[in-house]
Amino acid sequence: MSNFVSKAGVWYPGKERVSLKNISGKVLTNPSAEGSKFCGETVQPGDDFIYEGPDRAAMFHLFKEKVDTLGQDFRQNPDMIHMARQFGYKDINAYAKSVGYDKEKEDLMFAEKASVVAKHDLPKRAKETMIMGGGQDSSGSGADVIGGFGDERVRPASELE
Repeated sequence: MSNFVSKAGVWYPGKERVSLKNISGKVLTNPSAEGSKFCGETVQPGDDFIYEGPDRAAMFHLFKEKVDTLGQDFRQNPDMIHMARQFGYKDINAYAKSVGYDKEKEDLMFAEKASVVAKHDLPKRAKETMIMGGGQDSSGSGADVIGGFGDERVRPASELE
């Protein structure tokens, strides 16, 4: 799944750190982003390596669309400018200031969100819930009975909780 982060309505690829295997059959140079400690390492065929950089699924999505980013800065959006004028503001900056927009705060929030790295860990398994037909919620007012076939003890559904 693609991982994007937003700044003023413009969406940029998020960061990703993942272990990969070189299955190309050729010697590769690690494609991690500039500044990564893994950038430029030589990877032999069949070897594992760490990729650290822009989210690959997000980059592929942008490549298919032939764009660098998604969305549009809200200060350049014609609909937003028109709405601000309808509300009686002289420009979009006056409207943004009146609703509490702070550029420095947004820059800090973007830096914080952009620093989060998607690690692609497996999800935690949850204990299975017991599902019974009908159920206490939809029929029987709590007097539903489970069992009653063979030697199994017949008991009200309310005992299961």
